Amino acid sequence: MTVETGLTDRQPLTAMLAQSIVTAGDRQPTEAHHAAVRRILIDWLGVAVAGSAEPVAKLMRAEFGPDAGAISLIGARTRASVANAALINGTAGHALDYDDIQPFVGHPGAVVVPAALAVGEALGADGELFVRAIIAGYDAAHFVGSLVMPAHYDHGFHSTATVGTFGAVAASAVLMRLDQGAVQHAIGLAATQAAGLKCMFGTMAKPYHAGRACSAGVTAASLAARGMTASADSLEADRGFLSTQAHQPIPPGWRAPEFGDSLASVQFKHHASCFLTHSSIEAVRSIVLEHGISPHDVADLTLRVPSEHLKTCNIAEPETGFESKFSLRHVAALVLGGHDTADIDVFSDHIAQEPGLRELRQKVLIRGDLDSRFEARATLRDVDGSIFNAAYDTSLGRSGRSDDLDASLDRKFSALAAPFVGEQAMKEILQKCQSIPDLDLAHLLEMLKAV
Repeated sequence: MTVETGLTDRQPLTAMLAQSIVTAGDRQPTEAHHAAVRRILIDWLGVAVAGSAEPVAKLMRAEFGPDAGAISLIGARTRASVANAALINGTAGHALDYDDIQPFVGHPGAVVVPAALAVGEALGADGELFVRAIIAGYDAAHFVGSLVMPAHYDHGFHSTATVGTFGAVAASAVLMRLDQGAVQHAIGLAATQAAGLKCMFGTMAKPYHAGRACSAGVTAASLAARGMTASADSLEADRGFLSTQAHQPIPPGWRAPEFGDSLASVQFKHHASCFLTHSSIEAVRSIVLEHGISPHDVADLTLRVPSEHLKTCNIAEPETGFESKFSLRHVAALVLGGHDTADIDVFSDHIAQEPGLRELRQKVLIRGDLDSRFEARATLRDVDGSIFNAAYDTSLGRSGRSDDLDASLDRKFSALAAPFVGEQAMKEILQKCQSIPDLDLAHLLEMLKAV
C-alpha cells in the first residue's frame, strides 16, 4: 500500500531523521537525561549478563564467536568483531524477555544499548558521547515507530526487530560521527535489512531478532562510513519502509521527537515475561494478596484482555520456558501457585510442565474483549462461590518517585548479575554507573565477564 506522508511542506522524513541523529551527537544531555540513561543501562546490563547463560546465547556464541575481533561478549571471556558482538550481546539481552519497553518500539534497550556498547568500545568512546548515542538511538526508533505503530505490529511485524534497527543505526552513527549524507545512506541500509515476524514469539528466534537488529544497525553505519550508498529517502519513498510496512497513514498531528523525548515513555519490567502479560499478572496478584487466595481455593479465573493479547501471548499449553513467557494462562497459574514472576528461574521448561500448574491453567479462561491495548480485568471465583475482581493497566506506568524506581532497578540488576559476575563486581558496576559520563566502557565490559 502507498502511505501518504502528509508532510509535503516539510523536509523528507529520511533527511529529518538523519539531521536529528547528526545533531544529537553535539547536544548537551541534561541531568534528567543522564539519570534516564543510567536506568536504561543498568536494566539492560542485568538482563544481558543473566541472559548470556541462556541456551540461545550459547548457540550464538558457538556460531558467531569467538572470531578475530576484539569486542567484549557479555558474560563470556571470549571476544568477537563489532558486528558479531552486537549480534551476540543483543540476543543475550533479549533472551529472558525481561528488558525495557517503549510503546512505539517494543524493546529499545535490546537493540540500542548493545550496538552502542560494541561501537563505543571499538572506538574508545567516552561516557558523554555514549549517553548521546543512547539518546539518539531511542529517539530514532521512536521517530520511526511513531510513524508505523500500532498497525505495523498488528500486521505481524516484531517492532523490536524492525523499528529497532533504526535505533541501532542511529546510536552507531553518532559514535562514528557520520555526516548527514552518510547517515541518510546508513538509514537506507538499515531499512532494507529490517525484518522480524511475530509468529516467532515463544521461540529462540525472538531474541535473535534483537541481535540481528543490533548487528544490522552497526553494519549499516559501518558500510555508510566506508562510502556504501543506499536510497536517501528510504522511509518516505514509493516502495520504501513506510509504503511497505506502515499499514496506516501518518498519524494526524505527527511531529518528530525532540532530543530525549523518547526517554520519558520508557518502562521497565518487573516480571520476566512478555509485557502484554503484566497487566494480567498484576490483576491476579492483587486478588491473591488482598484475599489470601491459595491454589486450593480457586474454582475458576476469568481474564479479560484486549484482543491483541490473544495474538501475542496466548499459548494455551506451554511446554518450554520460552513458551511460558507468552502464555496468559500460565502466568496466571504461576501467580495463583505462589510463584514469583520476577524470578527468571520460574520460566523454565520444568516449571512449564509442572502438574500442579497444568491443573491451575485449566481453571483459567481468557476472553479478548477489552477495547484498551494494555488493561486486564480478572474475576476469580473461589470454591465457596465468592467472587473477587481486580483490574490493572500497565500503560499508566509505574507509580512512585524516581528514587524508588532507581532502587528497584538496582535490586533487579543485583539479583540478575551477582550469580554470574560475583558480589564484588556487581557492587562495583552499580557504583561506576552512578556517573555515566565518566564511564570507561572497556572497564565496564571487562567486569561483566562471567566468574
